[in-house]
Amino acid sequence: MKTILEEYPNEVRISAAELERANLAEWARLELHLLDQTAVVIPGQMTVMELLRTVEALQSLASDLLAALCAACEQCNNCEMDEPCDQMKGEVHSEVSVPGYLLEELGLEPDTKLAYEADPESGAIHIVEADYRFDLTDIPAPFLDTLRECGVCMSDLEGKLVREDVVYGAVEAENS
Repeated sequence: MKTILEEYPNEVRISAAELERANLAEWARLELHLLDQTAVVIPGQMTVMELLRTVEALQSLASDLLAALCAACEQCNNCEMDEPCDQMKGEVHSEVSVPGYLLEELGLEPDTKLAYEADPESGAIHIVEADYRFDLTDIPAPFLDTLRECGVCMSDLEGKLVREDVVYGAVEAENS
């Protein structure tokens, strides 16, 4: 069950009918779990089977969200080469890496994104603070592996991360 909550942007109201549809109306106590960009309401006491059904429902939601991400990204075509590109294999590393003590000396946080700019006139390469917040290095390795296994183009995914593209909900909100 999905309900779009647009009417009350700073508070969430769950009607009795919605609790009924989610099989939560009969419980004496409910728990609200606030996670990073997620809120989950579950029964406060559950039997083994009830707990397993809750886990299954959460796994199903996680799968649906991951499928939405995969659908929003282009499929990998090996960059039109015979072999997969480097982004489809192994670890992903930052574009520029600078020792932490140098970042500290400059007053930058250790997780500051860095980029480089080449100066053709002097032949120098300048390291600058990147103008984006996220790239592939922000995706945990297990998720990255899953997305690769799903055939997601890592270049397209990184572009969406850098641009902070909306990949979920834009069209669905209009259709719900």
